[in-house]
Amino acid sequence: VKYSQVPTLDKYFTNDFIPAGLRKDHSTKDGTWGVIRVNTGKLQYIVGDETFELSPSQPGVIEPNVKHSVKSLSDDLEFVVEFYRLPDSGPVDEKREGL
Repeated sequence: VKYSQVPTLDKYFTNDFIPAGLRKDHSTKDGTWGVIRVNTGKLQYIVGDETFELSPSQPGVIEPNVKHSVKSLSDDLEFVVEFYRLPDSGPVDEKREGL
């Protein structure tokens, strides 16, 4: 079940504004998955030693408790991060730095 999105609807992170918390290694909590959806441009998604290039046709899946970071690969970048949990899995208590 989708429970949150950053930034909020009709807004995007851009090449000029990616919060510091997303640019350094960070992770979601137990039971929380994320999907990085690129609207325009390209985004580098780093998970451990692996690097992926995300685009409008290639979203990125964020698994619970897995350290990851992102980096812009294009001036026209626009993206959001959606957060999901299993139904009836309890309250969400996540603090997001700079979001």
